[in-house]
Amino acid sequence: MKTEDIKLFHQIVDAGSLIRAAEIFDLPKSNLSRRVKSLEEELSVQLFHRHNRSMQLTEAGKKFYDRTKSILIELEQSIQEITAPVYEVSGHLRVQLLPLPGLMEVGRTIFRFMDMYPKVSVEVISSSEESNLIENHIDVALRIGQKLEDSSLIARPFKSASFGYYATPEYIARHGHPTSPQELPSHNFILFRYPNGNLVNRMPIGNGKEIEVGGDLIMNSIPLIVEACLQGRGIILIPEQLADYYVERGMLVRLLEDVEPWMSYGWLVYPSRKHQSLAVRTFIDFLLSEAEFSPTCPAVEADIRGMPI
Repeated sequence: MKTEDIKLFHQIVDAGSLIRAAEIFDLPKSNLSRRVKSLEEELSVQLFHRHNRSMQLTEAGKKFYDRTKSILIELEQSIQEITAPVYEVSGHLRVQLLPLPGLMEVGRTIFRFMDMYPKVSVEVISSSEESNLIENHIDVALRIGQKLEDSSLIARPFKSASFGYYATPEYIARHGHPTSPQELPSHNFILFRYPNGNLVNRMPIGNGKEIEVGGDLIMNSIPLIVEACLQGRGIILIPEQLADYYVERGMLVRLLEDVEPWMSYGWLVYPSRKHQSLAVRTFIDFLLSEAEFSPTCPAVEADIRGMPI
């Protein structure tokens, strides 16, 4: 049984389909199909259910994938230890990013990683749904929030950002300028709803306190929320660094400057390091290193309304 065929089987599973794997590794689909079939014959088990163009793992396929994953990683680590620094990092990464203001800057960081490690291919999934990393074969995800919901995952602090309240001069002219947190409930807020259904309608007002607000517009897109605010539709709570661009141009006004800024935290999230490939470990270390030395905060930059990025 060839190690390369087992590795190819893993790459097909991680890519999500035979066609996608053929595109990523620039190999004929017939070649991949033949090698998978040969592996199945050697094992005397069916690894995939084949339905027209789709391929799904059988129960035996799932078990084979799980059992051989750690074996391949250990083999890769052994080769790297013996041949370093000659050994080149290679493999395919699946990375999930939430469609938030920092998407472009994080993307640039990924491109720099690919330039340094040309034998690594990367698949970026931008989705507002916080997918199950293990079930969806996602190696690394970027999450935000005060804490991590899933305790089975490892989370590394990535970046933090401070938030403030903002509105347009036009909104203030029509509805007044709130001078204290107690006035916020009487104003119209543009609200954010998380993919899990939780509505962000309790706003921080300093010293760990919150106040409930309401509004006639709810969205799960930060760029659209900013756009709605710029049209004078309500008050928003957004990162200060993102808002500075608009404040400097007179498009937004900072409200309640005496209120302590609310902090949001970014996390790099991934399954146990025990089953990580060298490519995944190198990628995580690279992102954390870039975040540490970057003069900007990826979690708060945006490519909207012609804003320089």
